[in-house]
Amino acid sequence: MNISELLSNLESECDTLGITLYEHSYSYQAFGSWSVVARKPHHRMQFSWDGRESYLSIAESEFTNSSSIPEWQPVLPSISGTQTSADEILSFISKLLREQYAT
Repeated sequence: MNISELLSNLESECDTLGITLYEHSYSYQAFGSWSVVARKPHHRMQFSWDGRESYLSIAESEFTNSSSIPEWQPVLPSISGTQTSADEILSFISKLLREQYAT
């Protein structure tokens, strides 16, 4: 699965949960590192894949209004390892989003 497929699948998961895929970035020159932010009003979750270290970090931030600056707080657990596939990463992110945002 490439980054476009991962984003497409993640966007579908977000639509199912009523979440907006707020922003994303990808850096080919940084070993395929990428970051996505999903949001609901007053709350965002950031998922960042470090392509060099094969490590997914997760952070969240609460917002009191639309002009608030994010104060990212780390969330555990994370996943890491060179054997981690894109499907495993997507499944992990989807599980966390369902836990956080399912009503």
